[in-house]
Amino acid sequence: MAGLAALLLGTLAWGIKTLPAERWQMIAAVPVTKNGNGAWRGLNLTFYGFFSATATVFGIALTIVLLASVGTPLLGAAAVIATMMTISVPASKLVARVIEGKRNTFTIAGAAFVASLILPPGLLLAQRALARGFDATLYVMPLLAAAAIAYALSEAIGRMACLSFGCCYGKPLRQTSPWLARLFGRFHAEFYGNTKKAAYASGLAGEPLIPVQAITSVVFSASGLVGLGFFLAGHWRLAGMVPALATWGWRAVSESLRADHRGESRMSAYQIMALISMVYLIVMLTVLPSDGPAPNLAAGLAQVTSAGVIVLLQVLWVGLFLYYGRSRVTASVLWFHVVPDRI
Repeated sequence: MAGLAALLLGTLAWGIKTLPAERWQMIAAVPVTKNGNGAWRGLNLTFYGFFSATATVFGIALTIVLLASVGTPLLGAAAVIATMMTISVPASKLVARVIEGKRNTFTIAGAAFVASLILPPGLLLAQRALARGFDATLYVMPLLAAAAIAYALSEAIGRMACLSFGCCYGKPLRQTSPWLARLFGRFHAEFYGNTKKAAYASGLAGEPLIPVQAITSVVFSASGLVGLGFFLAGHWRLAGMVPALATWGWRAVSESLRADHRGESRMSAYQIMALISMVYLIVMLTVLPSDGPAPNLAAGLAQVTSAGVIVLLQVLWVGLFLYYGRSRVTASVLWFHVVPDRI
């Protein structure tokens, strides 16, 4: 846990300081088609895709570790993860399209909301099916706790994607109350570059903003680590409740601090989803039976470091990077030429 905390702290400290700069939005531009004037139209690949793919694969790897530590077979863990991915990845785009009316935007909060509603009853059905068909035991509470922890920690990394792309940004300090302006006077976010969303959507390039993404990363990291500690100690309810309450509670609060478009109503749809998820998950984590074996972390680490799992995670990372990282709202023009004095 100390090693994981140090890794997260180092990543967040670097990302919060570095990623809002203009240099850290595009990883590469790939030539696609040639124009009549000899230039190429480029496809931009973004750090948004890099961090989104990394966060998702990290969350899946952590889920495998935690599920394997309580005796869940790899095939069972893979089935649960594959089902949630099949639902969540398309939902990240569909929910944004329904709420924000934008076809080329993703919302991790929307995907997490859909997953949080489906996961508890889905696990109960899977538990009964395994017990009847295969005489196998599936422990629902540890699985819910593992999902809450993995979501919190992976989303903490995922906020680095928002810092890079300039999305999910906070309100300008000049438009906030005096005490908020003083609070974030030294610790604020500033985005640079015309292709950052804060710049092209709201004209806030170089403007001191409430650092919503940074606070989200810190809150999610802390709650995920606390939940992980409870999980390894076998306290399943607390392991699930702490990250669930912290992540969805902060989501509800942070919506009022954001400047990007959150819908036309006074309370955004994302705030409503956050409050629904909080109440729903508290009820589920309270009424469901809290049984499960003592975690064996060595067994979980052995499972995730097997060659087959590593290769699958690598392939998944590439697929997610290409899905999230191909920029649909920016373009590039590329020129190639020969350097005469190096011929």
